[in-house]
Amino acid sequence: MKKNYIIANWKMNLDMMSLKIFFNHFKFDEIDTNKKKIIFSPSFVFIQKTIELIGSNDAQVAGQNLFWEPKGAFTGEISAKQLTDMGCEYVIVGHSERREIFKETDEMINIKIKVALQHKLKPILCLGENYEEKEQGLTKKIIERKLSICLNEIPAGEMRHVIIAYEPVWAICTNIHNTGQSDTPESAQVVHKFIRKNIAGLYNLVVAEKIPVIYGGSVNPDNVNGFSKMDDINGVLVGGASKEASSFQKLISNYFI
Repeated sequence: MKKNYIIANWKMNLDMMSLKIFFNHFKFDEIDTNKKKIIFSPSFVFIQKTIELIGSNDAQVAGQNLFWEPKGAFTGEISAKQLTDMGCEYVIVGHSERREIFKETDEMINIKIKVALQHKLKPILCLGENYEEKEQGLTKKIIERKLSICLNEIPAGEMRHVIIAYEPVWAICTNIHNTGQSDTPESAQVVHKFIRKNIAGLYNLVVAEKIPVIYGGSVNPDNVNGFSKMDDINGVLVGGASKEASSFQKLISNYFI
């Protein structure tokens, strides 16, 4: 059975004390790692501490972003090699908050994916439509364009290292248009299937079938099971519901019921 990815994106949350409290209460021995791959994405300053607290347990760590240059006068940025040196196996690229607040473009994200792959980092590519685009019926057109640009010149052989995260911007808790509801599993499934169709067009059916496509946007312990039942959804990217051990533990348990 293909593993399902459950990724905790802590964004700029959790200080040292709350990080220790989280792992003091988190029960790794209750997770069926044959079916689920757990990834934590802490702030850069807590990557090494998170790895230390994970210890010998079966979980990985992702950076929340990276810069494409290997080194230089880029105050506040972090390179792919610095992430791998700290022990990261994954990196999130193209998150909607990076796109909206920091004005990252699909072309910039394409460069970041290439650099990540060059340094053996597995990129988690986030993409999705905003509220206005959804209301105008442009979801599929937006997805198609973003996939084409973000994956430009990425070889088919490297796609086995890529995860795609569909995150409808309007469904993210912190978005001003958010109604407090995630996308429905059925609606998300339609987009995920469309993503696979586009991957097949850009590459081939084998790549499309094997690439993990996960959902992100107001995922919580109460709605996560619905997403797990969809044929083309291979996991979830979790924000707010991952900040406390009890909530994230329940979400992981509820993914397969």
